[in-house]
Amino acid sequence: MSMRFQDEIYQKRFAQRVATMIESRLIWYKHYSLWTDELIIALDKPPTWLLDIATLTYYPEALEAIKRFVYSEPFEAFQGEKDDEYVACLFLRHERGEIAWATFLNEAGVYSDRQNGHRDCEYFYVRLNILENKEYAREVEQEQRKEIEQEYAKAIASTKELYGIFLDYFRKYLAKEA
Repeated sequence: MSMRFQDEIYQKRFAQRVATMIESRLIWYKHYSLWTDELIIALDKPPTWLLDIATLTYYPEALEAIKRFVYSEPFEAFQGEKDDEYVACLFLRHERGEIAWATFLNEAGVYSDRQNGHRDCEYFYVRLNILENKEYAREVEQEQRKEIEQEYAKAIASTKELYGIFLDYFRKYLAKEA
């Protein structure tokens, strides 16, 4: 565990990033349970949200526990960053083969329809329509993927970095289960 996470663990912005990863289903309890255990032992005063999710396996409960902290006083605004990171989480789910490109476009559109990211839902739905009209041609998917990867490069890179940490803990969890 890096010192950087020990410093950031108390920040609402960091907790929001974790919540976004859970909400998008990029990570779940097998990714964060050993991570929380390790942090709780290492920190003199672990934040309440970390203690709360340590034993939660049902993702809506974990999400609610983190949001209680994130949306408590004093309030902070970081909605646009969160929205781009949600799209980045979906992109990583596609990249690892969990969801198809059409599913990525649809889920990003649904999410963007109710949020305030730097792209509205039509950005994704137009691309989904083009993909469908071209009968899911591989070349169209590759073009769109490259475009979105550039459009969301910053969010994808920062999400991928944090996801790498959780992926290591996921693998440790699986090894422990075996």
